[in-house]
Parts: sequence; structure tokens; C-alpha cells
Amino acid sequence: MSRTVSPAATAAPDALRSRVSSVARIAAGLSLALGGLLNGLPPYIGNLLAGDLGSFADSIEWGMQHPMWWGFEQSAILVSVLFIPLGLLGIAQVTRHRSPWLSGIGIALALWGMWGFHNLLATGYLVGTTAPSTVGVDAALALNDAMGSDPGILIMGLLPHLVGSSVGIILLMIAAWRSRVFSRIACALVLAFIVWDFLLPTFGPAEPHILLVVGWVWLGIQIMRMPRDIWSGDSVVRRPKAATA
Repeated sequence: MSRTVSPAATAAPDALRSRVSSVARIAAGLSLALGGLLNGLPPYIGNLLAGDLGSFADSIEWGMQHPMWWGFEQSAILVSVLFIPLGLLGIAQVTRHRSPWLSGIGIALALWGMWGFHNLLATGYLVGTTAPSTVGVDAALALNDAMGSDPGILIMGLLPHLVGSSVGIILLMIAAWRSRVFSRIACALVLAFIVWDFLLPTFGPAEPHILLVVGWVWLGIQIMRMPRDIWSGDSVVRRPKAATA
């Protein structure tokens, strides 16, 4: 005796999955946009206000003179790391159906890099924001020098950030570029930010973080407005596997 499943029995789970997928898509897109704004806009504005500060000591001195803005800028950058990984996972969710290897390696490296980036930002907040007003600028600079040569900071902060964040995001942007789903201009802006931020100096009021802001906000909005079949990968035509003898 066979049993038939009524359409109503399958409609409820399908509707629930669709709602959950929509919430995840909007959360990922919003997180990417917020991460870009919080991570990129305060440093860009800070560069306009303070100019190109040549050293960490100059940054601390400027921060002591402008404590409200300095505290906000450092806090915003630190909070951004709550949102950036979710946004990057959103990009990988879309690109994994089209470039699975690039997406898998890219998101693994990027998440490892975000862990290191968070560790660097947390220690940087301690050294650059908390320490100067409590133990003095000279002691804060001495602490920063000591941390710069500490093996734990290098292994848990600098190495994952330099390798994981840069290489991982580059691979994700290449996967997004190849997908033809995301704006290639937005992907190029993020790639240009990485090259400029890691390898080139600032040029007066020109500062690389504005590229990150525009690129990630653009990509985040695209994710939030993305059709369900593209987000879920249903629009991808998969080739049938060749039969084996």
C-alpha cells in the first residue's frame, strides 16, 4: 500500500526554508555593508581630520588631543570584525556554486585572517586608546614595541591577518568576479584596496579605505537584493557527471 504526500505537507517546510534563506541573505548583505562602513569610513574621515600621521607615536598624540573621535574610530573598527565574517560568508555562499575551490579556500583563509585581525585590533585598542591615558604615552609606546616582537602576537595576529585576510579576500573577489553575479567594478575596488593598503602609502587626502567602503557596501546591497535562485545556487546549470564503466 503506497502513501502519497499531499502538496500541503511539503509546502510548509519549503516556505520555512525560503524564509530562513531570505533572512540569511539579508543578514549577510547587511553585515557586509556595515562591516565596510565601520571598518573603512572612520579611518578615512580620521585621515582627513588628522592628515597622514607618520608614526604610531604621532597617532597616539593626536588621539590624546582628540579623545572622543579617536575612541569612536578605534571602537568602530573593532566592532566591524563582528560583521565582516558574516558578509564574507554571504559572498562565499553565492560563489561556491560557481567556483567551489576558490570559494572554499578563500573563505577558510579569510575567516582565519579575520581572527588574527580581531586580535590585532583588540591589542591595538589597548595600546593606542586605553594605555596612553592610564600609564602614559611613553609606556604605551614601550608596550607597543614589546608586542611587536612577541611571538604570540606574530602567530595569532600578524601572520593570519597578513596571509589569511589578504589572500583569502583576494580569492573571494576573484570568485565573485568570475561568477558574473556581482559587480566587477565593486570587486575591483576591493582588490585595489588590498593592494593599496598593504603595499602603497596614502597620498594626502587620498586614502585606501574609501575603496573598501564603496566596494563592500555595493556588494552588500547586491546580496540583499539578490533573487532567491541565485543566492541558493538553483540558477547554476550543473553538468551531469560522465558515466564510468
